[in-house]
Amino acid sequence: FRSTRSSGINAEYGAVPCVLRARPDILLVNGPGTCIPVCVMVLFLRLIGVCGGRIVYVESICRVTSLSLSGLILLLFADHVLVQWPQLAERYRRCTYIGRLIS
Repeated sequence: FRSTRSSGINAEYGAVPCVLRARPDILLVNGPGTCIPVCVMVLFLRLIGVCGGRIVYVESICRVTSLSLSGLILLLFADHVLVQWPQLAERYRRCTYIGRLIS
């Protein structure tokens, strides 16, 4: 838990200048919890009108029956949550089934 928390804090501090500089129109993320602070920063900048920042999250192909913790968190505010298994899209209404990205 400690390493996850410190990784998240480091990611947030590292993300702030990058996101402010880039002002992304779209942010494509896939997985590790360290992406959450970056997504929150982009959401905040979008809410105050600094960037268009749409957030697209692609869940790992390894997640067959349930979303990861990152997926569950981003399900709350990401613009799109893409999954690679149809049963995930059936279980979580906000998810979009896209099939396998790699065959």
